[in-house]
Amino acid sequence: QLRNKPKGFILVVSGMQRHPTSLHIHLVATACVFNLTTQDLAEAMPISLLSSTVTQLLNTMKNFPNHQQVQKNCLLALCSDYILQEVPFDKYLAAMLVINWLSSHEDPTLQRMAVAVISILVAKLSTEEMAQFSKDIFIMKQLLAIVQQKAMVGVVDSTLKFALSALWNLTDEMPVAARNFIECRGLELYEEVLESYYTEPSIQQKVLGLLNNIAEVEELQVDLMEEDLLEHILSLLQDSQVDVGVRYFAGGILAHLASRPDAWTLENELRSTVLKQLHDSIMTWTHLEREMVSYRSFHPFCPLLQTCQPAGVQLWAVWAIHLVCTQNTSHYSSMLEKEGLTELLKALAAHPSTHSDIKGLSDSILSMVEQHQIHAGAFNNQTAPQSS
Repeated sequence: QLRNKPKGFILVVSGMQRHPTSLHIHLVATACVFNLTTQDLAEAMPISLLSSTVTQLLNTMKNFPNHQQVQKNCLLALCSDYILQEVPFDKYLAAMLVINWLSSHEDPTLQRMAVAVISILVAKLSTEEMAQFSKDIFIMKQLLAIVQQKAMVGVVDSTLKFALSALWNLTDEMPVAARNFIECRGLELYEEVLESYYTEPSIQQKVLGLLNNIAEVEELQVDLMEEDLLEHILSLLQDSQVDVGVRYFAGGILAHLASRPDAWTLENELRSTVLKQLHDSIMTWTHLEREMVSYRSFHPFCPLLQTCQPAGVQLWAVWAIHLVCTQNTSHYSSMLEKEGLTELLKALAAHPSTHSDIKGLSDSILSMVEQHQIHAGAFNNQTAPQSS
């Protein structure tokens, strides 16, 4: 009967709070918490109770850092989609505790769970928390070590995918993390992964997504200026048999690198080929229904949307913005307005030398923004207090 009663749950948690140093109580209590929240039982509990419970689990992880079974019980309880997605708790602290635990454990099942938890938590951090979290080179080393461990044996599993996702999120508009990635020899590892997992679009997309983040950082672009690497990425962009998601991120890397002719250190002929292939390839891409990417902001797109940029660079940027605006019009329309990109798009659409393909997509984006403004205005008028 205890399983369905929050009262029993409260007793367990209050026992943990009253006896913060008792190993025996925390060993039993953390096992109880897991059993009481497993499967769909957590969803029947009040959110506030779950929130205080997770906070207590994190305290337990801090207080018993070297007790394997206690840590394991806490991790098992945390590894719940419902808890990670719906319950408010200190995500930053949780991510730090789990990454520290991960550094000293190699049990494959628990490693998979820990990396899954970190991957989800990293995506939930605020920009400020992410900036703090991503500065820690130890975290970068831990996640890259897991990628290397998996890549050495050529395995494709959820641990590898979660580690790649976490690294991708970690470097998103975080130049310090991007620099740490380069310093930890992540680029060499990712080049190997890109070549050895050539039949795995889900892996390639995550690898190219992170390299896209590196390409957005001007001072790190020089690290990507390797002829073999860029020719490999160019071949992915051009190949019509390759998944559009893979081609999209390949295009993003090349667009960012080709957008700065003064920083281009390879043959100019290669840059000309890149620009031509960007335009030719993008025009063959079909519209995607599934969500493939989300953006923290549109700031990295600003340099690509300048009227002086080559058409291939501009086209990748407007295609990307058009994609996410189509999939989540309300969120991204507001972001475009707030960050001043609507003005850039208007300038691009009005410029006499802008290619008609780019004008068409820019006008379509601006039309979506306008429709969103009209709907938002109508909604605000309906919900505004009526004056008597």
